[in-house]
Amino acid sequence: MFGVKLCPKCGASRRIIREHRWLNDGTIVQTKNPDHRMVFIENDNVTGVFRNIEEILCMPIDRIIMEAKRRATFDFVDHIFPAFVKALVRRVGIKPIIRNITALGKVMGYGKIELANLRRVRDEGDYVTIHTRWLYSVPLFSGDLAGSFNAIDRREVAVNHRELGPDELEITGHISVNPLELMDRLQPISYTHKPGDIQLERCGKCGGPQALADYRWDLDRGLILHRKSGRRMVIMGPNTVDTIIDELQKELGETIPEVVIEAQRRFVRSEFYSLDEARTVEDFRRALALRGLGNLKEMDWSRNRLRFHIENPCLFLPMVGLILGIFELATGKEGRADWELRPDGDLVVEVAAVA
Repeated sequence: MFGVKLCPKCGASRRIIREHRWLNDGTIVQTKNPDHRMVFIENDNVTGVFRNIEEILCMPIDRIIMEAKRRATFDFVDHIFPAFVKALVRRVGIKPIIRNITALGKVMGYGKIELANLRRVRDEGDYVTIHTRWLYSVPLFSGDLAGSFNAIDRREVAVNHRELGPDELEITGHISVNPLELMDRLQPISYTHKPGDIQLERCGKCGGPQALADYRWDLDRGLILHRKSGRRMVIMGPNTVDTIIDELQKELGETIPEVVIEAQRRFVRSEFYSLDEARTVEDFRRALALRGLGNLKEMDWSRNRLRFHIENPCLFLPMVGLILGIFELATGKEGRADWELRPDGDLVVEVAAVA
């Protein structure tokens, strides 16, 4: 299995390297759709921020999370499979493509995902049931399931789940007879792509970033784990998180940016991350680029202040919270962040100690 599905030199998933490109501008894009941006990110950071947002707002946000992920997955899957393949599948059968998608989910770190049951005769009783273990997120995967069937079957999908045991779920998508009608809201966020000069060292065998050798693809469990820290990673579109935030702001008002920044600051202050990972500007720059978070141009520390400037950013508000949290961990002082998303797409954050 190792020699076939993983690079024999760096150990990264060959499919991930084949279907994604790490660019020198600090971004990761889908090979078949360069406009579709991706990130390689700590799963606990994503779910932890969602959890903190819910705690601050005192309300669940699963519905918004699922809808945003549905749209992102629809766009992703719609570009992976050519039109003639989707047309053929709609006529002769969908099981092979479900297995293809579940296999993709495993190498993206989503957990052990397997087809359990399927009914597809194109009436109101159609459904698909997926058995999962170590799932990365219930609302996010529910969006994955709905978006995948939206892309292949062009029909609406309703999703529910049932717990079978610790870290074990059964998730069912009930496929409607109604044709897909995409909503006007939750439109994708536009990201900039300024040329960059980041030179990530490359694996001589697969061509992916050599730094991926620090991570282990556990294909049996569908996990990507950092070899030293054990942190779980996932590969996903940043549009998911950014459109969730955008929708929260539409529904709940102008205080949402502060809520998101505070949610990320709390997560960083939990000391999930180590300051050793950003011991130099160049180390931090490479770490951000490996994750597809952008091209760090400036990180300037002065007395009780920090200035941060990044090109091609994504996850804008979580990034502000990240920098604020790093400042507070490093200085031991409470900080205040002022930030600007410039017309050219650059993100500038200035943090100062609160007197």
